[in-house]
Amino acid sequence: MTRKLIAGACALLLGALTLAGGSVAEPRFQPVPRAVIADPARDPKHPADMAAFTLPTGGVAVNALMYLASGDQPHPTMLFLHGFPGNETNIDLLQAVRRAGWNVLKINYRGSWGSPGQFSFAHARADGEAATAFLRDPANVAKYHIDPTRIVVAGHSMGGFMAADASAADPKVAGTILIDAWDIGSRAERITSPEARKAAISAMAPDTVPLAGTSPASLIQEIETNADKLDLEVLSAKIADRPVLMIGAEFAGAPTTRKLAAAARAAGATALTETYFPTDHSFSDSRIGLEAEVIRWLGRFDPASARPAGAVTPLKAAYDEANPFAKILRGESPAPRIYEDDQVLVFMDRAPAETGHALVISKTSKARNMLEIAPADLARMLAVAARVGQAQIDALGVGGFTIVQNNGVGQSVPHLHIHVIPRIAGKPLEFNENRIGDPADIEAVAVKLRAALK
Repeated sequence: MTRKLIAGACALLLGALTLAGGSVAEPRFQPVPRAVIADPARDPKHPADMAAFTLPTGGVAVNALMYLASGDQPHPTMLFLHGFPGNETNIDLLQAVRRAGWNVLKINYRGSWGSPGQFSFAHARADGEAATAFLRDPANVAKYHIDPTRIVVAGHSMGGFMAADASAADPKVAGTILIDAWDIGSRAERITSPEARKAAISAMAPDTVPLAGTSPASLIQEIETNADKLDLEVLSAKIADRPVLMIGAEFAGAPTTRKLAAAARAAGATALTETYFPTDHSFSDSRIGLEAEVIRWLGRFDPASARPAGAVTPLKAAYDEANPFAKILRGESPAPRIYEDDQVLVFMDRAPAETGHALVISKTSKARNMLEIAPADLARMLAVAARVGQAQIDALGVGGFTIVQNNGVGQSVPHLHIHVIPRIAGKPLEFNENRIGDPADIEAVAVKLRAALK
């Protein structure tokens, strides 16, 4: 009855939308990259790091920060250029990109946020171009483990314009990301009278507070004088020969983003990705979505960086005799066993969500998931899982345990298994793709659980 009611409601909703002249787009259910929600394992020899330094441009040295990915191999590297004046720093995005295995360079333009010199749009353009040159310098390539063949330039708001400019100036840039980009030169079209100019200056005034050597009036004059050099549609066409990601905010710059995308397509773009979020210019309520979109797109240059957070095992397929748990059952792969009878095997998870995390599997059934197992076999597994939970309480002194069983989404091994995870009061459970534990530590806990299960 419930299914019929739900199906009927969905049909009525679809019908109403059709009658209203609307259309229903196919939902997008894309996996969230692991780097958005989970930390990577620490590389003890070459851990992730951060380097602060100054970067030469136009006779001065601006402040720069490099988020360095772990590992000593050459890393794909992103240059991120901030907006006007740069109140939204997007540090969460930069950290997520670093977790995905990328270096990220961030600069403050001349005259912005403590960098010496005079701020202007022309200087900001030159600073962005200087930053890409910095990433190509052989000394910096070696020092920061940069892969110069995989340099991407990204920017938010005004930074989107600067990113397009830097990419247009360097044809070796692999790709460009424009996040709700500001077409600076288009503002000149709206300055049609002294009153309009006065209003534009007044509107710009609050954003010039962190900027040195400039004024709202001088910046508006620069826009009027150099509108052709600040035309982002022209730049969008120039970079259309390489992959471009354009992200628009529906409650802010989405109309501009659509114009930029149209200009890129008119120029023959073959690798343009265009997407929109129902949010404001700062992506205030779409941060996770923004990070996921950027990292998925970066996967075209480094597939490993876009690895999903959770595995997906097809619900229907033939049983794979080579799966890891089948090998454990046959004794071909080692595992710290803590309980075994003629029907069930229990062993320690090698990447525990909590100390004492154990897995219960059937020895008699080759069911890949709960949809395939016989009720009697499932009942036996659950009965043993309860015993394991009690053993965890008795041997480890925990306050309880959690049972987790995935089917399809979230299932990494195609052999039905039940997770029994000890729980500590007040400590949240992070059940992502956890780090591999120390075998000695896992075995020490296994000894206690074996004794409790006798």
